[in-house]
Amino acid sequence: MKISIIGAGAMGSLYGGKLSIAGNDVVLYDINKAHVDMINTKGLIIEESSTGEKTTSWPLASSDPQDVSGSDLMIIFVKSTATEAVAEQFVEYAKSETIALTLQNGLGNEDILRDYFGAGRTAAGVTSQGATFLGPGEIRHAGNGPTHICMSDKNNNKLKEVVKVFSDSGFEIHIEKNIADLVWSKLVINVGINAVTALSGLENGKLLDYPDMKSLMADLVNEAVMVAEKKGVKLSYADPLQIVYDVSEKTALNRSSMLQDFDRGSLTEIDFINNAIVREGGKLGIATPFNSAVSKLVRSIELVNRSRKIENAK
Repeated sequence: MKISIIGAGAMGSLYGGKLSIAGNDVVLYDINKAHVDMINTKGLIIEESSTGEKTTSWPLASSDPQDVSGSDLMIIFVKSTATEAVAEQFVEYAKSETIALTLQNGLGNEDILRDYFGAGRTAAGVTSQGATFLGPGEIRHAGNGPTHICMSDKNNNKLKEVVKVFSDSGFEIHIEKNIADLVWSKLVINVGINAVTALSGLENGKLLDYPDMKSLMADLVNEAVMVAEKKGVKLSYADPLQIVYDVSEKTALNRSSMLQDFDRGSLTEIDFINNAIVREGGKLGIATPFNSAVSKLVRSIELVNRSRKIENAK
């Protein structure tokens, strides 16, 4: 099977590297030239956090979109802010039977892919795998967990070969009849953590040291749960807020992706996380003032950070 990873950051490299080790024809597409060049020169090094063991894989790394032509599976791992751009760019390189699979965070990526690839060639998933980008050509496999996937047209027979390939590569993989509930279950956790870490500059676990931050996390999560319940979503846990606190504690030293975006002066995925709650709440007539305020703050700081980045580059 030819598999292309669109967006070879930490998670994309993890999947691409392990799929390559299992003998698949893998292309890691990314615009990070240093990362691409290092992989092609010295291979992709995957360090296992649990043992410290390092394995080198040799997928093809490329910044040339034409190298993904003929892929049976395209796994989308770019930031959600880039999903539409890459969907528009890469749909022309897909075959009539190519499946585009999103394993990204946030709400709305499946809808974007479906607009370009159609429901019959779009799949969505949720993964509990964890990875950290250590530098060009090297990542750390930070945590194992299941991956759940589903075709947008619900014809999951198309995913049988994908499941076999993932399983043979060491990933726990499951086909779901309704992926939306799992997408929302992960979304609620991200709603309660990511923006708060970005605004505070703190690692996940340190949020729990401050009563006001814990209270803000609760306000954000409660709004998300109200919207989810009104939509008929069945979350995969009974106590959403406690789950958010538990995840913060279990990932105590992690700097969330949104905080790392602030570090780099990059755009965040706020519109696909907290602001997604605002949008969905608006459709249902549910007020979401805390998620609205946090979204406005994050977007404003994005502008400040980008302005500073431009000034410093002069």
